[in-house]
Amino acid sequence: MRKIFAALLLMTFPALTHAQFNWSANYFEVGVGAGIMNYSGELTNSIFDFKHLHPAGALFVRYNVGKFISVRGQAALGFISGNDADSKELRNNIRNLNFQSHVLEGSLILEANLMGYNPTGHDQMFSPYAFIGIGVFNFNPRTAHFDPNKDGELIELSKLNTEGQGSATLSNRKPYSRTQISIPMGLGVKFAVNSHINIGFEVGIRPTFTDYLDDVGQTYPIDALTKEPLYDNTAYRGGEFGDKSMQELLSDRSYEYIYQVIQNDANVNADLAPIKDMSYSEYLNYITPLLAMDPTSISDANDLAAVNNHESYIDARGGSLVRGDKANDWYLMTMITVSYNFIDNGLVGFRKRRKRKAGCKSAQF
Repeated sequence: MRKIFAALLLMTFPALTHAQFNWSANYFEVGVGAGIMNYSGELTNSIFDFKHLHPAGALFVRYNVGKFISVRGQAALGFISGNDADSKELRNNIRNLNFQSHVLEGSLILEANLMGYNPTGHDQMFSPYAFIGIGVFNFNPRTAHFDPNKDGELIELSKLNTEGQGSATLSNRKPYSRTQISIPMGLGVKFAVNSHINIGFEVGIRPTFTDYLDDVGQTYPIDALTKEPLYDNTAYRGGEFGDKSMQELLSDRSYEYIYQVIQNDANVNADLAPIKDMSYSEYLNYITPLLAMDPTSISDANDLAAVNNHESYIDARGGSLVRGDKANDWYLMTMITVSYNFIDNGLVGFRKRRKRKAGCKSAQF
């Protein structure tokens, strides 16, 4: 992030130093933008994850301080998502988490027109620009309910404290705010169709100060020393789904992955074959008490195979503790813009006539 910030400052420096030689008038413009948004975090493969592109739009007001500097106020709305099922890493597939969220952003942005931009004088109708600013955004990560009877009902994850936020044992882990700060920055190009109409294209990244756009940041709610689970102890629906709480079933979805692997394996181990006849609820009610037992006390071959199978997948995902291991999340917004300049056509014509005269340079704008 520091390197990107420094690069943008270097790119804007020439525009800032030349601003004093700006001969064009100041003016307002208003515009709209339409494009795509995605995010980078624990549940994506890269900063540009093409499997999770979503529509986005923006409204903005821009005040052009001459040819080189513009200040933009913008409101934007987009959507982001991620899914471990799309990962190329087995450990993420086993973790089996997913989310979706809106992103509602308000921002104040400084733009530097690197070649100068002056549609009012018809002499600088095109320019690339760099921008940087500050934004405030709201998000709300949600995921589909684990219960098939809920028919894909979406659950708000922040309310569940899926990583033990607010737990007395994990006292340093506070519930995260769904309103955060971002740093909009990026590059774009703009072109004046005429004195009033501009079109543009920009790519902007938004580093944030939270790791919870996807509700995944640190560890499962387990005491690192005692290995004691710190999940909510309220059993879901009176004991269904293995006496596990909604918090545990939504924060650790490896159970679903393991169950589905067995169901889809045509050559499943004979000792695991009985699981094929179980529903997901029956599987959880079957495996949960077995996992709480000392493996050396399990004598039934089918039960021992089920426990060993489960533990092998937990080891493959990196153990029962680490849930997320990346830095703060980012989101990106790429859009095409159309805007309208509030300038005086008569004045523009007057300026064009003055440009034909050989006189003071200040007349040539």
